Amino acid sequence: MAQQSSMQLRLLFVINPVSGGKKKADPEELIKNYFRERQEEIHFFVLDKPQQKLTDLIKKIKPGCVIAVGGDGTVKMVAEQLVNTDIPLGILPAGSANGMATELNIPADWEQVLALITREQPSTVMDIDLIQINGKEVCIHLSDVGLNALLVKNFEQRGIRGKLGYALSAFKTLWQNKRLEVKIENKKMHLIRHAHMIVLANARMYGTGASINPDGDLTDGLFEVVILRKLSIPELLKMLFRHRPFDPTKTEILQADQVNISTRNRAHFQIDGEYLGKTRQIRANILPRALKVIVPAPAEAAR
Repeated sequence: MAQQSSMQLRLLFVINPVSGGKKKADPEELIKNYFRERQEEIHFFVLDKPQQKLTDLIKKIKPGCVIAVGGDGTVKMVAEQLVNTDIPLGILPAGSANGMATELNIPADWEQVLALITREQPSTVMDIDLIQINGKEVCIHLSDVGLNALLVKNFEQRGIRGKLGYALSAFKTLWQNKRLEVKIENKKMHLIRHAHMIVLANARMYGTGASINPDGDLTDGLFEVVILRKLSIPELLKMLFRHRPFDPTKTEILQADQVNISTRNRAHFQIDGEYLGKTRQIRANILPRALKVIVPAPAEAAR
């Protein structure tokens, strides 16, 4: 954002109007009210309205920052437009799951976030890794095959947002879930595992607060392959409502910068909370420090 002073700062807000269910206030109006007496130039792109492509709009207005207004799926969609550019991503958390915002210590309060973006509060631009999947998809947070992907599918079909929707979907998921036979390979490892879920983890925790990858680092040039070997109802509920790490005796964590995963049978697959159907093959590789994100300055984040 160094190329634009606060007086000239051009901001593009990408709004997902259905994130998190019905809202009491219109996100666009809240943002306009904040900037009513300010000098920044603001633009909006609403995802459910037919209009020019986001890529074209970014090229046209050349924003100093693009802000995703939504949950993890919205953040992923916006991030894909900014990979390997000098334009930082801002996050206004507004989804059923805001895992990436939590991961980056971004406040839930929108005025605080806007103050970070406009440098009214101390902020910095952090260069984070991404995971490229099957040569085309980008994962900024967590992807998985198996149990949680099936949970995401059931959650989307149920249509009840928030943690209640996840909880109601969890019991259906338990009945449907089956263990997978999985082959995990790269230049250093050739493993076969039986597991309920395999996670490709760029971050540490799910949007529910469950810590699946306690030692994850968004800037280390590596991602983790987390193997959930055993499953119980308490473990699934922990994914939804608890903030403690998963039982290490039931999980195995491997670090990699590239991996191929194959399953004997087609398995449910999701990336950053978006269900992508069933697959047998997943190729993943790290994109080191490929995305710039606005976060609280360290002193603020530590408070």
